[in-house]
Amino acid sequence: MGIVARQATLNTLLAYLGIGLGFVNVVLLYPKVLDSDQFGLTRLLVSITTIAAQIAQLGAENTVIRYFPYFRDPAKDHRGLLGMLLLFGTAIGLLTMLVLSLLQGTFTEVFSDRNALFGTHGWLLLPLVFAEIHFILLRSYSRSLQRTVQPSFIREFVLRLLQTALILFQAWRPMPFDRFMLLYTSIFLICTVLLMLDLRKAGHFELGWADRWLPRRLRKSMMTYSGYTLSASLAGIILGNMDQLMIGALIGDGLKYVAYYAVAFYFGSVIAAPARALQQAALPLLADAWKRDDTDTIQMLYQRSSLVQLLISGFLFVLMWIGLEGLFALLPDEYAGGAGIALVIGLSYLITSAVQLGVGIISMSRSYRLDALSSFGMLMVNLIANFFLIRSMGIIGAAWATFLSLAVINIFRTWILYKRYGLWPFDRRTVLVGLLIILVAAVVRIVPDMGNSILDLAVRTVLGTILFWPAAYALGLMKELIAFWEQIRKKVLE
Repeated sequence: MGIVARQATLNTLLAYLGIGLGFVNVVLLYPKVLDSDQFGLTRLLVSITTIAAQIAQLGAENTVIRYFPYFRDPAKDHRGLLGMLLLFGTAIGLLTMLVLSLLQGTFTEVFSDRNALFGTHGWLLLPLVFAEIHFILLRSYSRSLQRTVQPSFIREFVLRLLQTALILFQAWRPMPFDRFMLLYTSIFLICTVLLMLDLRKAGHFELGWADRWLPRRLRKSMMTYSGYTLSASLAGIILGNMDQLMIGALIGDGLKYVAYYAVAFYFGSVIAAPARALQQAALPLLADAWKRDDTDTIQMLYQRSSLVQLLISGFLFVLMWIGLEGLFALLPDEYAGGAGIALVIGLSYLITSAVQLGVGIISMSRSYRLDALSSFGMLMVNLIANFFLIRSMGIIGAAWATFLSLAVINIFRTWILYKRYGLWPFDRRTVLVGLLIILVAAVVRIVPDMGNSILDLAVRTVLGTILFWPAAYALGLMKELIAFWEQIRKKVLE
């Protein structure tokens, strides 16, 4: 558990460092430096790129992590796995670029706006998706080597830091928007190259082509697994990105509404960062545990992570809930309607955090087919719900579609793990965490408005923190969190 705790903690710290930079970018800079439709274009391009890359990699990300124990052989450069991955990534990347180039006319028509921004800049999808496919594959290889911190550092911190530098330069010395977009795209390419250089520096970038090994039986098993886990891989990334695509397509002059939704979604999705960080660190250990059929270790990881992640995410949800008015006061007036969206998205990810590790447990288990089928069902629920709710409720309908999709998939996954393997993440303390969240938020929200948004936000944040953590300690909710911290402290002092 020490490896998981250490890497999960470092990943979480990096995630929140990135979130801090993201806050500067998304809240303080992008909405004020760029027009709303220009900002919306950057979000839309990233959303299309993310979905296209996830489809293109054909489930290879989880497949590499799950099957890496069979390839592990440092003396033979892990049986040439990296060389095969890069060959696959290059071939599939070029094919995806070709498909996207053929679809440019359709995309331009679907995402049209009064300034024709997508028609002018949509071709940037091609280098973006090529870079993203390679980043995903290299990240999976790095995680298989239990190097989960390095890709997180590049994606969560370096990427956002470079974006901050770019938008600050644009604010200081404005350049034509087409030049800005070229530099914006280059940042993603740079991050992929940095991950390659990190693996090379660590001595893990040997292609091992002469020692490549992929017997027919294993190849068939990997292809079957990849096919079934493709929809599962998509499910984790589709929420939010699909919302933005459908907002851009279904609402007239949709790019500016994409920007409004992206900012609100950003506030809510902060809740998900601890659970994502833990899963990144735990997946290789889950793969090894399933190989040994060690369900005791899996149960221990599942139950401890549930309470820790719910507690941390619950605290973040409280801070967001009590500070929404102050947060949106920092934005231009046109973004003000997004508070409800942020609250719904935050609640969605709060509930998910309690069972998030179940995604990794199922995807690494023999039941991965059920996970894939359920994830496909979730995608269908999300698409259908988005179509009807966006048309009837506007952009907040997309938030409710995300909530509905996550609720369906989380109930199913939790039931499957209990029914098949007797794995259960909850105990009575789960209820106590829920009550603590409600009570602290209710108490802080009755505090009168200070009249200054920044002062009000600061006071509520301090008050919420003072009330939440001592109460959590008194209720005995912090044993696992304290144990995690002790493991990290001992590791640092070694």
